[in-house]
Amino acid sequence: MRSLNILQIVPSLAPETGGSTKAAVALGKAFRDLGHKVVLYTTSWPDFESGGKSFFRREEEAGYETVFFPVQRNPFFHNLPYSPALVQAVFNHCREFDIVHNYSLWNPVATFSLRALRQTRTVYCLSPLGMLDPVVLHHNRWKKIPWRFLWERANIENAALIHFTASLEEERARSYWKLNRTVVVPHTVDLENWKSLPDRSALESLFPQVRGHEVILFVGRINWVKNLDLLLEALVEVRQERQEAMMVFVGPDNEGYQSVLEKQAHELGVEDHILFTGMLQGDSLKSAYARADAFTLVSQKENFGFTAAEALASGIPVILSREVGVGGDWPACDAVFRVESRSDAIASALIRALKRSASLGLPDPDARSLAKTVFNNSEGSRLAAAFDAILSNHSLNP
Repeated sequence: MRSLNILQIVPSLAPETGGSTKAAVALGKAFRDLGHKVVLYTTSWPDFESGGKSFFRREEEAGYETVFFPVQRNPFFHNLPYSPALVQAVFNHCREFDIVHNYSLWNPVATFSLRALRQTRTVYCLSPLGMLDPVVLHHNRWKKIPWRFLWERANIENAALIHFTASLEEERARSYWKLNRTVVVPHTVDLENWKSLPDRSALESLFPQVRGHEVILFVGRINWVKNLDLLLEALVEVRQERQEAMMVFVGPDNEGYQSVLEKQAHELGVEDHILFTGMLQGDSLKSAYARADAFTLVSQKENFGFTAAEALASGIPVILSREVGVGGDWPACDAVFRVESRSDAIASALIRALKRSASLGLPDPDARSLAKTVFNNSEGSRLAAAFDAILSNHSLNP
């Protein structure tokens, strides 16, 4: 396969903005290791202080160029980023690349970059990262309807390739959208990064309140779509059988939803058995995985579920709702519990997972074995091959 010149566009590399950060960087590294040239355009969002007047470049340790553009607040949606400098750079330079890979939708940075690609008739791939799911479409629907008809529908239907990270994500998207060529390739997960974890006591030095408890771990945004209210209801039932169980929530609270959950925990009588740590990164995040006896991700929708993959690689039994895309593509495994999005079903699976960890010990060998099977470092080559195929077809049918 020929060497490709690839431009990636992602609205932000800040961890608190979601999984696209990990996805873009990991895939960029995979492309680089395969001999492709990669440049990544991104912004300083959620930092709006730069004022939108200039931009700067820096060379990433990953070995490819990352160009950071400043942002300003969108005049209509105050918390969303708008970067005229990035969009203009896309318009001016996109034809210098073989293909442009854009991440996300319903975001002015992504939306208007895609429009620029259409205007210049540039071949592009779109990774929607769950943004084509009906759950997303129905949330704030009145805002999305005009956005859809003005820009996003054309952006989606003119993509030369749409990259889904799980079969379920593609299936749900097809129920609403006209899609051209698609490919299902999971995100790249660095198994080596999760092979060596801190001692299980490391988290206790940061948060002494977890000492002596069985830890049920959630990692992700503190957001309505994650069904965290169901986890609190399930915790009540779990503690009837596992009295030392507690929930540890790791992740940013960007929308103030934590206060809603704290009120619910108080009403349920479990406020002393939950912990919100805020965002953890690096060794602090690893210490959370190392201390977990079970991991849960029971979202209303999840195109992939990066943190579930990290938990599996860390050797933790995982409980997943059937709406978490990545679980549907995994073969059966005793360390994975897929459940309906009901508190009683979640509670039952949590109890079984905690019993499993107590009897077998951690790390769970079945979890790590499955991670090795499903994340085999072929993701970059599979997506690059899909890029090469559509470029070959485009050259025959310009």
